[in-house]
Amino acid sequence: MSCIGVPEIFMDEWANNMLAPLGKQRYPLSASIELTERCNLNCVHCYIDQPANSQAARAREMSTEEVKLVLDQMAKAGTLYLLLTGGEVLLRSDFAEIYLHAKRLGFIITVFTNGTLVSEEVAELLAKAPPYMVELTLLGGSAETFEAITQVPGSFERCLRGINLLKQYGLEVNVKTVMLTLNQHELIKIEDLAESLGVPHRYDSTIWPRLDGSHSPYDYRLSAEDTLKMDLNDSERIAEWSKAAEKYAGIPVRGELAFTCGAAVRSYHVDSAGRMCACMMARRPSYSLLEMPFAEAWEKLGEIRSIKRTNKTECESCIANDLCNQCPGWSQLTYQDYETQDEFVCKLGKLRTQYFGKIVHEPICEGVYE
Repeated sequence: MSCIGVPEIFMDEWANNMLAPLGKQRYPLSASIELTERCNLNCVHCYIDQPANSQAARAREMSTEEVKLVLDQMAKAGTLYLLLTGGEVLLRSDFAEIYLHAKRLGFIITVFTNGTLVSEEVAELLAKAPPYMVELTLLGGSAETFEAITQVPGSFERCLRGINLLKQYGLEVNVKTVMLTLNQHELIKIEDLAESLGVPHRYDSTIWPRLDGSHSPYDYRLSAEDTLKMDLNDSERIAEWSKAAEKYAGIPVRGELAFTCGAAVRSYHVDSAGRMCACMMARRPSYSLLEMPFAEAWEKLGEIRSIKRTNKTECESCIANDLCNQCPGWSQLTYQDYETQDEFVCKLGKLRTQYFGKIVHEPICEGVYE
């Protein structure tokens, strides 16, 4: 008997097809949950990390049973994709119990980790009940650069050991790099290292303020011009940004609404205290899943989708669209509102619009091709 050919379909496409009958109706398909704010590294650019031994941060975290209760609610509500993130998730001594509970609930799981705490025990656990993916952060191509960012001696070798362990156990591993002034000179070296490790690599230069209000990460942020140069030196990024430019070419899509992304429509975030919010950056409003049913929290969260702009800003008529990362998260963290535009994000969006959208003839930044 001959085999029946079954066409391959990507997971995101499958999920979109599954939800197509819902039209524009909200559905909590995808979620991230922050198991802890604490981290064993002290990366200069991080928006959240608290010291590994911080008793205050530990006190804010849900207990094992509370995390499991929240996961039960999320699964019952129909959430399919789940990101386990932190801080550093492996700092929790109950990680294995939480992870296995999530697997039994049927989530398609991605785990974010810095890799330095990956042990044989952790790798074996994940291999026995594999996640969809484990994603690690590779911040440099050398110990000198990596540890200038993490501020922890020995962290480079421990990260590489973690990656190799996960690969040895047959797990799907990806690595990502946040491009900073401290590591931009090593991009090719990082890419070569990722290739030698046998793992796919991606990079991004988006730097957020800290959740506590500090703008210290900006001390290490690439300029808008340098960010664009990186785009223009990468054929895949050129193709991606050009495609984004064509999607809504010449049409302003932000309009009168504050939220125009997918947050609180198909996705949401749960912080380490069990509060549901729109995403990792837009933390207000939030609703405790330990104090109210999921359905009620989800319904209340959906109210942000009808919030209208009250300030007149350039965003209302801007046609940068997908070429600009401006969102309520930026506005909340910087200006404590939903709509004030971040100057750096705005400048970068305009630069990308010029070079990928081809809507003007004169570049803002001279010499960007040099």
